[in-house]
This record gives sequence, structure tokens and C-alpha cells, in this order.
Amino acid sequence: MSVLVTGGFGHIGSWVCHDLLKRGHRVIVADRLRRDISYLQDPEDRITHIPVDVLDQASLYELFLQQKDTIEGVIHIAGLMGGPLFSKKPRHHIDINTMGTVNMLEVCRLFSVNRFVYISSGSVYGVRDNVPLEDDPLTPADVYGAAKASSEFFGIQYAKEFGLDFRAIRVYFAYGPGRFPSELYPLYNAVFGCLAGQTRISLPAGADQSIDYTYLKDIARAICLLYEKPEVNYRQYNVSSGVCHEIPELIRTIADCVGVSVELSIGPGRIMPRGPSIDSTRLRGELGFSPEYDIAKGVTEYAAWIRQMKKAG
Repeated sequence: MSVLVTGGFGHIGSWVCHDLLKRGHRVIVADRLRRDISYLQDPEDRITHIPVDVLDQASLYELFLQQKDTIEGVIHIAGLMGGPLFSKKPRHHIDINTMGTVNMLEVCRLFSVNRFVYISSGSVYGVRDNVPLEDDPLTPADVYGAAKASSEFFGIQYAKEFGLDFRAIRVYFAYGPGRFPSELYPLYNAVFGCLAGQTRISLPAGADQSIDYTYLKDIARAICLLYEKPEVNYRQYNVSSGVCHEIPELIRTIADCVGVSVELSIGPGRIMPRGPSIDSTRLRGELGFSPEYDIAKGVTEYAAWIRQMKKAG
């Protein structure tokens, strides 16, 4: 039996697949494009790529027809990351992030695939000065957060009406190997750009905002723990490192970790409509999760990966 991972070659998805393989699972990656990723080389051929678009219902049905006797559950990650680009084509991006989720929920219902883990986002809470709990009201402050919240609501209704074992895990500001800083949204590039040689960092805002970045390996492990648990007490879980940094302080800390000097030009206020962190007490208490990476350990490993990729390419 295999775990179907949509978006399995993405930034988060590739590490989820890596951890699933390490835990002994077979993996089907449902992703439009294949990427050759060094940490996803499996000598036992336990990973299969099937090119599919989550908006193409016919392709999804064909995939499930072909694999109906092998899919034990789904981890749904496929979607577009939040950031300024999301609001430039809101209808298209909402379709991918919300209707893509509905399509996956529906095909799981039709083919009686019960376990469904949805990768949501802390963006569902919107602007907060506090650190919200899972049961706090969802108040998204942009269309990306609204799309993520909508997907959660659809999943919960599929659980109530059709008995689907739906579980959502809200990720907050992931970082780590798999993508160069310049490939991702402007805040990410500003925070981690010094690892790739940037020494002059400029942002129009963010000087008064604190953010909690969590290492990808910790996030992937949390997702796998949630997937593997036979029964859970809740539908929604948060995952975060639990440690917040003001953005200017965070950039300087990262630069110090790799021994570089940076010049900062960061405007006042918030750069994104988000709070400082999200509370992961539920995940820690029920599933025994605790982060293994602080910012220094994660940054050191990420910087080593960047050097390795630059040397190789």
C-alpha cells in the first residue's frame, strides 16, 4: 500500500515524501512536473511519480482507478504558496488551492480512500498580536488565507457528511533545503538571502513584525506523525517552532550563523498580514511532537545545502 502525496516535489511535499520513505512507506507523488531531488533518491524504488493536475478531475479519476488497490491514504499539499503573487491572479490561485482540495476530497469519497491529511496554513488566523490556538476563530486577512480556511471547512463537512477521516495541519513560515531563497516570496528571500550571498537586504515594511519560522524537517515529521496516528482527537492541528523573532533581529541572527555582515533597510509596520506564531500545544501533547531544530541548527544545515547545490550546478 502507498501514501498518495499531491505536490510531492514541492518545498514541503518533498520532505514529507522523504520522511514517509524513511518510515518505510511506499509513496505515489501526484505532481504536474517531476523534479530530480537529491534527498528523494530511493534505491528500493518505493516512490512513483504520476503527473497529474488537481484541477483535472478526469486525470484524478484515472489515477485512482489505476491505483485503487494501492492507495491507503492521501496527504494533500498541492497548491500555491502565499505571498504577493497570489493576489495577482486570485481567481486562478483560489481555484488551485480550494477547488483542487475539493476535487481531492471528492475523488477520495468516490473511491473510499478514508485517510486525508490536508496541509493548511497559519494564514487562516489573519492579523494577530497573540499566538492563536486551533479553536480560535478563523479570520483570514487575505485571499490566500481565505482559500486555506475554505478548504478546511470543506474537509470538515466531508468528514461530517461522508465519514472521511479528515485532518488538517496548519503550517507557519517553513524554511529549509529544496528551494533557494530567491525562488520564493520576497520576505523569505530577505530573511534567508544572506545564505546565498545577499548582503544588502531591503523590505518596504516589517521592522515592527515578529515571525516564527519552522524548519522543514520538523514540519515534515509533524505531518507524518499526524498521518500515521490511527485515531486523533481533533480535526485541526497547528505546527510551529514556538520561537518568534523580530524580522530585523532574525536576519541578523541568520547572518551571524554563517559569518556574514548584512546591511538592512526595512520599513516600519507589517510586511504580511500575519501574527507572530501559532500555538502547537495540541500537536505536542497528543502526538508527542517537539521541534528538533532551532534557528541556528536549521540555518547551518540549510546553508550547507545551498553551498552543495551551487557547487554541483
